[in-house]
Amino acid sequence: MSMEVDRMLARGGDLLNPILIKESRQSLKSRQFVVTFALVLIFAWGWSILGVSWLGPDALYSNPGGGMFAGYYLILAFPLLVIVPFGAFRSLASEQEDRTYELLSITALSPRQIVRGKLGSAVAQMLVYLSAIAPCLAFTYLLRGIDAPTILYVIFWTALGSLGLSMVSLLIGALTSQRHWQVVLSVALIVGLLLVFWIAAVIVFDWMFFASEASFSDPVFWQINAALLTGCLAYFALVYEAAVAKITFASDNRSTRLRGIMVAQHVLFAGWMTQAWIYAGGESEVVLVFVSFAMVHWFVMGAMMTGETTQLSQRVRRSLPQSFLGRALLTWFNPGPGAGYLLAVCGGLGAVVLAMLAVTAKDLYPLPTSSGWQSGESLVVVAFAMLAVCYLVIYLGAGLFVLRWLRRLGHSGLLLTLLIHIMLVLVGCGMPVVIQMMSPDWYRAGYSMLQVSNAMWTLAHVGDGTTLPLEAPILLVILPVAAVVVFVLNLPEIVREVRFVRVARPVRVAEEDAELAAKLVPPPRPKQISPWDVINE
Repeated sequence: MSMEVDRMLARGGDLLNPILIKESRQSLKSRQFVVTFALVLIFAWGWSILGVSWLGPDALYSNPGGGMFAGYYLILAFPLLVIVPFGAFRSLASEQEDRTYELLSITALSPRQIVRGKLGSAVAQMLVYLSAIAPCLAFTYLLRGIDAPTILYVIFWTALGSLGLSMVSLLIGALTSQRHWQVVLSVALIVGLLLVFWIAAVIVFDWMFFASEASFSDPVFWQINAALLTGCLAYFALVYEAAVAKITFASDNRSTRLRGIMVAQHVLFAGWMTQAWIYAGGESEVVLVFVSFAMVHWFVMGAMMTGETTQLSQRVRRSLPQSFLGRALLTWFNPGPGAGYLLAVCGGLGAVVLAMLAVTAKDLYPLPTSSGWQSGESLVVVAFAMLAVCYLVIYLGAGLFVLRWLRRLGHSGLLLTLLIHIMLVLVGCGMPVVIQMMSPDWYRAGYSMLQVSNAMWTLAHVGDGTTLPLEAPILLVILPVAAVVVFVLNLPEIVREVRFVRVARPVRVAEEDAELAAKLVPPPRPKQISPWDVINE
């Protein structure tokens, strides 16, 4: 029996990802893991003795479970939110620094298997830490003061946060292979992870000591959690595909999957915000929040898409849509900065259309729980949405125009792309504020047309109130004209990418694909023609 179990385990081990096995062995045997795990056990043991001795006989009559849980949570959250993600970052960054990733890339392992293996190693470490603290968490439940659903709820979101941070760390580790940039990114990552740990600790401590119990029986509570979970899973998929695209070979299609996920995120966010808008009785603030977050989403996504290469490899061109309907609907998912820019603009316009539909539905079919919009509030929503999409078109288009000239000089890259867009936004929003502050009575002046390039102040000025400000008509003329001019300047880039058509596969590639497909087809099974034929299964 034991031999059969050993054979089953051996076959199961062969089916596992080899990167997962290698990374798990290295990480679980490393000095960093041994020291961290020992410290977790020592601190958990010390907090148990200190907490019980501090409570004394009062532990039988009070409810100290919440306070004890907060201490155990600090001990558990630090390795989950700091150590495990940073270890995932170093596992891929070291491959880039030591030039050992080239050895992995020539093996039969795909980039997805490499990313999944390193992420699986982080999950294995996370499970080890959870198993070490699980008895302590059960002990807090026995002390009363905290219920089992609350413990499971907090641990679930912490584990999900650790998984998401590990995925983000893998993406950061794949961004560059230059050692000096790796040092900068590692410092920034450590600061970010410590900030996340501090925020999580503050939230849990506030919940344990000052807030009331969670309303697990409230449907709105679960709807909010479902929306958060949907967003986390959508962005996890985006970061996962981005990490895979970053380490895959240069001639592969790195963009179509990512752009499909971006559109899916937009649709999911629109659905949840529609549900919130109906629940809130059709309040205009919900529409303004939806438009703001949608524009920020498409600006960030567009800033990354505009940094893609302008040339399509023959491998990618062999997979381009061929029919008229496919070219009309799917061309914007093809790699290329111009197509990415137009996809981001279409996403922003889609948010504007949804905002206008909400205004129309509110006016024509008022909701039963609605308190009614004040006169002019619909115009505020429409003007806010139109100005927001104009800023999206202008800043993304300006960044694309600058990047086009930099590519002619031989400069490109994701970090440079993000830096260009950030600098454009900072200059457009910061320079008018600096100029206005030079006047003696700048603090009394308030908003002026000098801030027309300041997207944040302008949108806040238009959306703050139930009526349009006096500057709104001028803004609704200047900004759309500027958006059209910027879009026209980038139109040649878009047209050039639209003209790419599918190319036929070379004869050699077609023959190799046919051979690979034939190997995947199992051989035909022999048929028994007569009763005397013996077929070996």
